[in-house]
Amino acid sequence: MSNELTRDSFWVVIPTYNRADDLIATLDSLAKSEVNMAQVIVVDNGSKDDTVAKMQAHYPYMHLLALETNIGATGGSNAGFDFALAQGADYVIRMDSDIEVDPGFLTPLIEAANSDSKIGMIGPKIYYFDRPEEIWYAGVDAKDSLFHLSDGFRHQKDSPANSHQREVDFAWGATMLISREVLEKTGGFDTDFFVYYEEMDLCERVRALGYRILFIPESKIWHKVGSMANNAFTAYHWNKSKIIFFRKHAPNLLLGIYFTFYVFAYALADAIIHTLKLRDKSGNRGPLKDALRGLWSGLTISLTQKI
Repeated sequence: MSNELTRDSFWVVIPTYNRADDLIATLDSLAKSEVNMAQVIVVDNGSKDDTVAKMQAHYPYMHLLALETNIGATGGSNAGFDFALAQGADYVIRMDSDIEVDPGFLTPLIEAANSDSKIGMIGPKIYYFDRPEEIWYAGVDAKDSLFHLSDGFRHQKDSPANSHQREVDFAWGATMLISREVLEKTGGFDTDFFVYYEEMDLCERVRALGYRILFIPESKIWHKVGSMANNAFTAYHWNKSKIIFFRKHAPNLLLGIYFTFYVFAYALADAIIHTLKLRDKSGNRGPLKDALRGLWSGLTISLTQKI
């Protein structure tokens, strides 16, 4: 890594799937910022809409990796990471394709990255796109070994309590900076996670390597938060990733077994609560049968791992 990072030290990687209009809005937003648009990489995960055509029409000079099939948020991101590192990136900004940024969002990130070589990851302050003064992420910490997390000041408005730079346990993949060293040592996202929980897993591995994760509130972005959907796809992948993560990072064998029983019991209990209309939205993120399919698939994968 060079001694002094500049805007040209930062590459942007945006994986996308069937979000042509959101993607173009994201790129239009980045074009108004300090980002070097010649260092933006869009990874299209085999979209069936007109993503590739619109990308080529609006931003023909940018890097487009058009994959034939959907290899997930993790696989698509990793493909972009590999490309960026091959071009000499010092830091990579991994960003969803439904983001709009403050024009000055990059400068605070550059300043933070320059302050300490042991900073492995940085998260900006993230607001809801449709409620632009309401916070979606302002730093998240683990409360205990059972992975109870702080809420990241979600749904709050800006205040002194959520507006100071600090070290945190987790940054969210909607927009996160990752250092070259971290990507080289971790290999990027674990592709056992197709989508969901992949950034939590990476953050756990980053901190285990001794790197710091920072929250920088002076850097601001807005997120359309598409992952809140409740459907069969979300239920399957949310639950698959959840059990893989909990078992992979369980502090000991006993907690690994506890987590296994807990996620299955939660899925059944949540379905009952939802059926009785005691809560409007399903915590399973969709139908019970798809949640159980996901849990079983994740358990099968994690049984090959040491817990």
